[in-house]
Formats: sequence, C-alpha cells, structure tokens
Amino acid sequence: MKKYSYFLILFFSILIVSCDNENDYTPIEDNNYPVAEFLPKLSELKMFKGDLANLEPADNVEIYSLNTPLFTDYAQKLRFISIPEGKSMTYTDGGLPIFPDNTIITKTFYYYADERDPSLGKTIIETRTLIKKSGVWNIGNYVWNEDNTEAFLDDESHALTINWIDSNGTDKTVDYVIPTYLNCVTCHQNNGARMPIGPKIRNLNGVHNGINQLQDFIDKGLITGAPAVSDIEKLPVWDDTSQYSLDERARAYLDVNCAHCHQPGGFWNLSFGDSFELRYETPFDDTNIYPRRNVIVSRMQSEIEGYAMPFIGTSLIHSEGVALIEEYVESLD
Repeated sequence: MKKYSYFLILFFSILIVSCDNENDYTPIEDNNYPVAEFLPKLSELKMFKGDLANLEPADNVEIYSLNTPLFTDYAQKLRFISIPEGKSMTYTDGGLPIFPDNTIITKTFYYYADERDPSLGKTIIETRTLIKKSGVWNIGNYVWNEDNTEAFLDDESHALTINWIDSNGTDKTVDYVIPTYLNCVTCHQNNGARMPIGPKIRNLNGVHNGINQLQDFIDKGLITGAPAVSDIEKLPVWDDTSQYSLDERARAYLDVNCAHCHQPGGFWNLSFGDSFELRYETPFDDTNIYPRRNVIVSRMQSEIEGYAMPFIGTSLIHSEGVALIEEYVESLD
C-alpha cells in the first residue's frame, strides 16, 4: 500500500510540474538543424554558431547574397537561409522558388565602426526573420542588445542614432529606425499573402565567394528542378557599369527597391490605385515609367514624409541610387 501511495504521489507531482511549465516548454531538437519557430531569443533558433556577435552561420545554414540588394541606409547585411533536412527549394522560373515548410530566412543589419577596417568592431542592430509554416510565411524581428551578445524577439519600432566611417573615410550618421511588424508586412505581401522579396532565382544567379551561388545550391541539392544555370536569367547588378547597360541597371534597381509595392497586388497599388508596374520582367511600355519619370526622381530625392520614396524602410536618401535613376530618366527624353 505504501508503495502504491508513493507512485501515486510521484505521478501527481510530475503532472503538476508539467502543467506549470507547459507554456515554457521548448521542444528539444535531436538534429543539427535550426529551429523553425519564433522563440524569444535569436540564439535559440540555432541559425548562428559560437558567439552571436561573430555572425557565423551554423551547420546546415547557407549564406547567400543578391545581385542587386535592397538599399537600407547604407547598412551592412548578412543573409542566411536554412532549408529543413531532406527538403529543397523547387525551381519555377526567374522569380521566387517554391520554399518547403520550415524554411528560415534571416537578414542581419549592422554597421562597421570603420568600413576601412572591420576589425575595429561593429554595431549589430536587428535580424529580420521569415519562417514558412503550413504554407504561410510568418514574420518576426530580433532586436540586438547593446553589447551584441543576444537579440530578442520584438515587433515594436525602435529608433537609434548610428555613427560610422564609410569606405572613403567620411564620417556618417543615420537615425536608424527598426520597423514594426506592420511595416514589414506592408512590403512583404502581395494581395494579402506574405512572402520574401529578395531571393528570387534571377537575383541569386550570381557570384558569391568566387563561385556561382545558384549552381552551388543546385549541387548541394538545395534547389531542384532547375535547368542549366547558363539558361537562367540573371538580374543585373545595379552598379556594375562594365557588364550591364544603363537601362538594365536602372530596371534592376527599381525592381528590388520599388516593385514589391509597385506591382499588381502590391501595397501601394492596392492602397492608392497607382499604375506603376516596376517589376524587371515588365515590358517598358507597361511600366508607366515614362509619363511619370519626373515624379519618380522627385520623390526619390525628397525628404518629405508621405511624399518621399521609398515610402518606408529608409531614413537616408540613397545618393548613388538617385543618380542612377536620374541618368536613366534623362536618357528617356
């Protein structure tokens, strides 16, 4: 009887403890892959290895880059992608591949103290994160603490002043704004469906660390169903004047920086009835660039809130991008 009472007490004790800790329970991963859940701390996702401040990808996490990236106040960006074990992205065309459930995409924003010498340290600001679950992309953001030892899930906006020295030795300052969840959704959606923006097949089809990263992904089995890389379109590099024409570079810049809002189903077109169609693949006569060419430059040059473009996501005017579009617009006359 005593033995029976002992096991009865033990059973209820375990049950009580389990109930008390139910909300804090985190499944233990038994493999070496990242955790596709929005956990409170960035380190818990296992996308990084070692000290977080080193920004080193964990095993089974790939670094990727883009031919033409989004401009964000001259911040440095580090892009990671984790494809779940035994799965792959599926090639469709030059646009976004089909990502399997439990794909994780992160983009970490930071500034070097001095771009001429990265060893002098950096300020890490945020790690924007996309996780695909049950066919739906979920969005979250991890904000780093001041000593760059950890980042915490935080969907609120934060503003901070960053000072740095650029590659030309010029002192720079930006009043950097970390976006809210709603800010992120504004750009990362089309007709209400959330999605990535940058990692389209054509924007991945370029050289990273001396090799074609699209071919590298195919060789590793991370992308399946693709034709020969030589048959896949490349998005032009917006500032590469040696390989691409002015038209190609300007259209690529507008595609990455503007087209997520200015296309059918994009936020701006849905909200304001704007007729811009700025995707790279859109024939020029269907873009509405020519009749609105002066407005495009005017809004890119403006600092007036509500008139300036991009509508959200930047605090500084991208001087080099504006110069490109100015030259492009002038060439249309």
